[in-house]
Amino acid sequence: MSTIKEYLIIILAFFAMVWLYESCHSSSAVIESIKTDTVYQTKVNTKWKQGKDIPYVIIATDTVHDSVRYLVHDTIRIVSDYMRTYAYSDTINVDSNTFVINDTISQNKIQSRGFEAKITEKTILTTITKAAKAKNSLYLGFRGDLSGSNGLEVLSPGIMLNAKNKALIGLNVNINKNFNIGYSGSVYFKIGKK
Repeated sequence: MSTIKEYLIIILAFFAMVWLYESCHSSSAVIESIKTDTVYQTKVNTKWKQGKDIPYVIIATDTVHDSVRYLVHDTIRIVSDYMRTYAYSDTINVDSNTFVINDTISQNKIQSRGFEAKITEKTILTTITKAAKAKNSLYLGFRGDLSGSNGLEVLSPGIMLNAKNKALIGLNVNINKNFNIGYSGSVYFKIGKK
């Protein structure tokens, strides 16, 4: 019986050393991942004004110096041009933004003005994901050894420690068919990244 106690003390001492090693060499850093996305959103603004609401400045006036020479002008062409309605459109592109100005002119006056702006707004989204560090967890379970000719040969209730997702440490009590008791231990180390 004293040899069983010695083996049990050796196994428990081994588990205690592995536990202390993992506790002293564990990383307290928090796992952090940063993801950045850029979202483009287009907004369209349209405004319209009547010609009488648009301010203006007279920059030149034609004067008649030689009345006989200017009376010969084609009066029909001038009156026709005066009575026509002209539509002017101007587009200005700045980066990914577009500005459109539409004017309607008749009788030497702006009858209406439309303004349309397609503004692309850039939004940068930053997502920071923080994961807590791994902790120790304890599992209770059993293991059984079966054979085709003898049935259940050994039943082993045991306890397993997950040491911060780095190693699995187990201790089992083995009970066979004749009710003889034995002890077993196991250590598994993580070999992959995931």
